[in-house]
Amino acid sequence: MNSSNLMVKIIVLVHFFLSVWGSMGNFMPSTYIYVNAGVAACGLWAVAQPESSDAVVMTLAVLVFSILEDIVLLALYEPRGYTTFERHESGSLTHEYRFALGMSIANLILKPFTAALLYRVLQARVHDSDFTIPGIDRLPGVGGGLRGGYSDIDHSPESAPYTPAAGEQPAPHDSADKE
Repeated sequence: MNSSNLMVKIIVLVHFFLSVWGSMGNFMPSTYIYVNAGVAACGLWAVAQPESSDAVVMTLAVLVFSILEDIVLLALYEPRGYTTFERHESGSLTHEYRFALGMSIANLILKPFTAALLYRVLQARVHDSDFTIPGIDRLPGVGGGLRGGYSDIDHSPESAPYTPAAGEQPAPHDSADKE
């Protein structure tokens, strides 16, 4: 499995779950659902076409827009949710509001990190190289350190000509020059 495609799948699933849980509290407008559904849709496009850099560019663009949109929506609608659910002690709705707010904030906090990972995926797809995360060498397929004992024979260094040790006679070669 392509490690960059695996990373896109993980990103899409994490943001899908967090945005679904963040929309449970009924304090965010439907715009929150639409923008995060756009991130999921573009992410699914990037998963479905593992060689396409356009899909990753669109996912990255929608994700960056969703960061700004989440900041605006939380700034506008969180005070209204606080007034509605916290001040009037509506019991289980208070817990639902707190959970949804926490998931919305967690989703927003993760988005810049996943945008950086998507940018790495984009670089790997554009330059047709392996997906690596700098500083992580222990994860096969993600880090650059473990390659499973693979040695690339196409790019091996040129073999040096044989030079016999002092006092050693070179072995005779069979050649067409022998008489």
